[in-house]
Amino acid sequence: AQAMASEAKASAMIIGSLPFAVAGILSVVNPAYLMLLFTEKTGNYLLGFGAFWMTLGSLVMRKMINFKM
Repeated sequence: AQAMASEAKASAMIIGSLPFAVAGILSVVNPAYLMLLFTEKTGNYLLGFGAFWMTLGSLVMRKMINFKM
């Protein structure tokens, strides 16, 4: 059970860090493409929706990881 929980936590950390890693890569490769999220009103909405869904996903993953056997 401990190994399963550790594997799930590692997977959750990797999945949770992917959007930030992709944003970092995009900011290096094509900064103008990423800046639309911060300068346009639609981009601001998308950032807000993304933050909401990331938070919701984190809560769901936390609930799934903390299982009892």
